[in-house]
Amino acid sequence: MDGRIEGYLAYLESVRGLSERTLRVYTDDLERYEAFLAKKDVDTVEARDIRSYAGSLVMEGKASSSVNRALSTIRGYYRYRMRFGGLKVNPGSEVENLSSSRPLPKFLFDEEMGALIDSIDGSGFAETRDRAIFEVLYSTGSRASELTGLSLERIDFGRGLARVLGKGSKERVVFLGKKALTALANYLPLRSMLLGRKGKKDQSRLFINAEGGPLGVRGMEKIVDKRRLASNLKKSLSPHAFRHSFATQLVANGADIRVVQEMLGHSSISTTQVYTHVDMERLRSVYELAHPHGAKGR
Repeated sequence: MDGRIEGYLAYLESVRGLSERTLRVYTDDLERYEAFLAKKDVDTVEARDIRSYAGSLVMEGKASSSVNRALSTIRGYYRYRMRFGGLKVNPGSEVENLSSSRPLPKFLFDEEMGALIDSIDGSGFAETRDRAIFEVLYSTGSRASELTGLSLERIDFGRGLARVLGKGSKERVVFLGKKALTALANYLPLRSMLLGRKGKKDQSRLFINAEGGPLGVRGMEKIVDKRRLASNLKKSLSPHAFRHSFATQLVANGADIRVVQEMLGHSSISTTQVYTHVDMERLRSVYELAHPHGAKGR
């Protein structure tokens, strides 16, 4: 890989504080871009070269969202080179994104969420932990990476608050509701007992696995999928769906969109505004089920 691209990736990791997963995406995008350019110097390309690259991605069958993400990565690289490498022009700024209709986020209604959590039966470590994970995900709207990285010292149980580290290592405060606090109160004694048995009393992460180590994002994804299957929930589900459900409920109950933006840690209000469309779809679903002349009404 070109040393200038490596320098950009190092900058994203050390200065911007991007996560390992996000860095992999940037790396993959830039490696593909560099391979497309072949022997052409990456800092001498023109807008038409970038358009040709975008066209090659379309010909490969890449979705518009994937192409636009790749273009965003390329623009970011050239902004970095303009700031630190003396480049005069960002050729990516002349290349427009592909038009694409953004799919609405998948979410659960409050009743569905309650049924899912209630379906976790048992009082053992795994059951108690998983109920706590679900309640905290739904109560805070946190990303899976934010929750797996949450340590006990960042939680104020008395005030029902937690401080999570989001994208770019930006810290924000999230709220723990009554059900989340109750679930955590049930989980923490079992957590302490397991750590004692495993000889790992110094573990600071809130959520741990059966061996006493920190629970990772992949582990949380497996837990969500396992509990979804056990509950016979027909909808697809991921940890991020809890975040979507959190935001949808806030908008549905009249929360100001900028307040929701702050709670989610979105840098742009346009990212949050999708939940106004989600709420319209939610209302349509209720109408179709409840009205006698609705599509699904009886």
